[in-house]
Amino acid sequence: MPSRRAVLSLVVGGAVSSLAGCGGSAEGTEREFGLTTTGAEGVPGQAVGVELTARGVGVVTYRVDALPAGWQVTQGDFDPGPTSVREVYPPELLWEPPIGTVTGSFIVEIGTKAAPGDYSLPVEARAGESDETVVSTAVITVAGPTGSPSPQQSTDRQSTRGTD
Repeated sequence: MPSRRAVLSLVVGGAVSSLAGCGGSAEGTEREFGLTTTGAEGVPGQAVGVELTARGVGVVTYRVDALPAGWQVTQGDFDPGPTSVREVYPPELLWEPPIGTVTGSFIVEIGTKAAPGDYSLPVEARAGESDETVVSTAVITVAGPTGSPSPQQSTDRQSTRGTD
């Protein structure tokens, strides 16, 4: 027959396990924080969509300075939509309180004089009020004269920003 301590350990352990994930949204979002993007293919003058999925996010923005002059980036549809948009350039999409999962897109208009090749659009997410950020770089491939762009690509990098 098991000891009283062994029985209590099993009961308490089971109760704690069954309550895992029942904490507030901030607790759940920190463990699940992340960002992924997809690349896109197009030709000069075409608009393409860069899709993203973010988890545990409070703010999403993009780094337009990484693209050549003459390219435009605008906000596509997001589900759920941001609770507000900070009117800076590039705009910051905010979810208050931080949200579990959001999907959406940015629309990239490829410059009319874009040379064939791969171009990077870093998308950045921040976890709520924290300084923790994650960057996922979507690769936009512009087709060359042969019209045969390379496969879609995406790279992810996570970093923690300090407040020095």
